[in-house]
Amino acid sequence: MNCIDATKTGDITKTGKVWSYDKIGRAISTVSITADGLLFIAEYAGKIHCLDAETGKVYWVHDAQAHIWGSTLVADGKVYVGTEDGTFFVFAASKEKKKISEANFGEPIYSSPIAANGVLYVETPTHLYAIMKLEK
Repeated sequence: MNCIDATKTGDITKTGKVWSYDKIGRAISTVSITADGLLFIAEYAGKIHCLDAETGKVYWVHDAQAHIWGSTLVADGKVYVGTEDGTFFVFAASKEKKKISEANFGEPIYSSPIAANGVLYVETPTHLYAIMKLEK
């Protein structure tokens, strides 16, 4: 993974390259970046990486032990991602690895989670789950 400064040349072989991270395997997802500059990306082999978006410094890596097809989602100070074995992870969007929860949906999660209007949506091949906090 390379970070480039597109305002320079856009050509990483010249002066546009800012940093490079070679510890990530094949990824078929996009990155999520927090307002305070944390970058999260999941690789197909099942590792979730947290880096500093400005420098490329690695803060933590988590091995989900299953393929990850979708992208990470950052919302409400948390990082969400599902795996092919149906495990859905929630981490704190922080420099320290803090797993908040882990739940198994019983079937693969191939897509990226989505958040809208206070609802978290998670899709499996047969169901669309809408998860929200109920007010008392």
